Amino acid sequence: MNHTIERHRRLYGLFRDTGTDKYHHQLVLSYSQGRTENSAELTDLETDELIRHLVQMVKTKQSHERPTRSGVDYQGQQMRRRILSLCYSMGWSIWNEQTQKHDVDWQKLNDWMLHYSYAHKLLNTYSYGELQRLICQFEKMASAVLASQPIKRQVV
Repeated sequence: MNHTIERHRRLYGLFRDTGTDKYHHQLVLSYSQGRTENSAELTDLETDELIRHLVQMVKTKQSHERPTRSGVDYQGQQMRRRILSLCYSMGWSIWNEQTQKHDVDWQKLNDWMLHYSYAHKLLNTYSYGELQRLICQFEKMASAVLASQPIKRQVV
């Protein structure tokens, strides 16, 4: 190997992060000017150039991720919506006179998040990785709440 194991690991980590791991042989071939497809045979200069290129790809990818109107990342929106849906199911909603519909009771949700969620912070401040754990916790709590509520039957 012409470069250090740390550089090699960084290179393969960047291949994963950029989604180019399927095409890494072609990238190596282009950065070695057709000399080799094997990244272990790259020179230090070639490795550094390829790493610089992949880091730039990661930065470009991150800059294109658009925040939502609330300033929160799109990646976790679906999980946040799952929590809001569970709030409606548990009855954590209030009537909004202006819109003439039920809205999530944000006071109740925020109080629960600050006191009982595992990181003790507001919903929109959880990162994508943290949201997965929060969903599990919230679903367990919601199922316990829903199991304790009496079943309302409609008379037809």
